[in-house]
Amino acid sequence: MSGQLLHGIHRECADVVIRNLTEGGAKVRLTSTSGVRIQGPLVLRIASVDRPCAIAWQSGDEVGLRFDPAQG
Repeated sequence: MSGQLLHGIHRECADVVIRNLTEGGAKVRLTSTSGVRIQGPLVLRIASVDRPCAIAWQSGDEVGLRFDPAQG
């Protein structure tokens, strides 16, 4: 499944492949890592649905996201 990770104050967009999705978070793989610096406020967009989230961990082009339960 594909999606987008909107990040930073200007909501820059990084395309991702969703590897694992649960109610509490997601594991995603960035499709392009050249020059992409994930930081600031984050939103995972899947099929036009936005989920506010935070980075739980990052390893290379894979990122673990934790959904914000207050805004889910």
